[in-house]
Amino acid sequence: MKKTILLYYPRTNPDLKPVYTPLSLLCVAKFLDKAGYPIKIVSENLYDDHFGVLKESAQESLIFGVSAMTGYQIYDGLKATQLVKQANENITVVWGGWHPSIYPVQTLENPYIDVVVRGQGERALFDIVQRIETGKTFEGILGVHWKETGKIFSNPDRFLESLDDMPPIPYHLIDLEKCLINTEFGNRTVNYVSSVGCPYRCGFCCEMSVNHRKWKGLRANKVVEDLERLEKEFGVNGVSVLESNFFVDMKRAKAILKGMLEKGLTLKLGNLDGRTKQLAKADNELWELLRQTKSYSILTGAESGDPEALEIIKKDVSVEDNIKFGVKCQQYGIKVLYTTLVGLPFPNCSNEELAKKTDKQISATVEMFDKLLALDERCRGQMFIYVPYPGTPLYNFSLALGFKEPKNLEGWGDHTFYETNTPWITKEQEILVPMLSSYIFMLLDSDTLDMIKDRVKNRFKRTLFIFAFKTLVIVAKLRWKYKFFKFPIDYKIYRYVRSQNKSI
Repeated sequence: MKKTILLYYPRTNPDLKPVYTPLSLLCVAKFLDKAGYPIKIVSENLYDDHFGVLKESAQESLIFGVSAMTGYQIYDGLKATQLVKQANENITVVWGGWHPSIYPVQTLENPYIDVVVRGQGERALFDIVQRIETGKTFEGILGVHWKETGKIFSNPDRFLESLDDMPPIPYHLIDLEKCLINTEFGNRTVNYVSSVGCPYRCGFCCEMSVNHRKWKGLRANKVVEDLERLEKEFGVNGVSVLESNFFVDMKRAKAILKGMLEKGLTLKLGNLDGRTKQLAKADNELWELLRQTKSYSILTGAESGDPEALEIIKKDVSVEDNIKFGVKCQQYGIKVLYTTLVGLPFPNCSNEELAKKTDKQISATVEMFDKLLALDERCRGQMFIYVPYPGTPLYNFSLALGFKEPKNLEGWGDHTFYETNTPWITKEQEILVPMLSSYIFMLLDSDTLDMIKDRVKNRFKRTLFIFAFKTLVIVAKLRWKYKFFKFPIDYKIYRYVRSQNKSI
């Protein structure tokens, strides 16, 4: 009898439990599931005592796999890894995901980790399991790095493989009911991916170092089959499409939307990722298909209202592209989630000069949002302070400007994306940016209250919450109208209310 393959998806935020489907683990389990291996996928939203499940399952498992991004997932992943190793010292620990793909050798320097998969992991993990069962080394498995007799060995990179040659996502491995969430486009929403990689060159993104600007998309008819299964078998009515760029291949995107109409699917797609310039130039057929399928929202990196910032990012779009795209979405009734960055690392600048540039980026982006958010009250702005991410083009600029890089895997676990860690950001900017992003823009989005009010389970508390929320909406609209963001007493009240119910 084959031993269990134990896989763990760590928490991404120290204050919030995961809610989404652990897609990365389902994907890497594709070939193993097809071959009949028993697979145990563990995430905090799937089990009441997830660490207890890990400890018990580890005793009869062949390998323990962890998928981790830079930040808190490393901290939580290491905590789980130590627990599993204590339960079964002979288990092989395999780490994959964005951070191990960027720093495979440093990841392996941790005493609890035996193998690292760099890049695409579906076939690599299957090959690793077979080598362990036959007692062979991992030599020749592309993308795999491992330790043996105290030494670290590395194989060449694995380039992106076609998704068409892989089995479908094995949703049956988890209790999908525990991963369905309420969103503005469906009260039974699940996350989904139909492609990997991205061909563009954004300076803050590590796609270039991991996937080498390559992109692979699942064939349109197979995407439609997945969506049909989600709707008819699991009762899903909303799909949050979490991938780097859904619209790389416009013909494929159209074929997916046409297939949904032909199958009579009623679920709504949301958070479709796309670039403003390409979508603003897209023909009316695409936009009509988005409207006919009632696709709800597009997520786009508008990045900045400051042309100088767009240039250093190498976004290859303009502020005018962002505006044209926003107008197009308004015409076809599509909600937009605009993400932006401030506090970028311009080379050869002092901290004082960078702080002034950051003020300029904030002002220019607020001016751009003034036009974009006026097009549709459902649209949402997001503004983030730039955080250096390893493996990205802007990362070396950050190091030269004083960013202190963690020197081991444990240190990267403290590299949170919820705190400022660049020396040129001022205290005022550190307060203003999250106030705009998580408070003002959230309250300006007319969908927000309907989406979150039912998360407050106590009826009395819910009534108070709705009253407080509506009051804060009035204040936020006045602040936005007059661009007055000083004396943030209302913001502090909001943060207190949220702290009392972390599900909000």
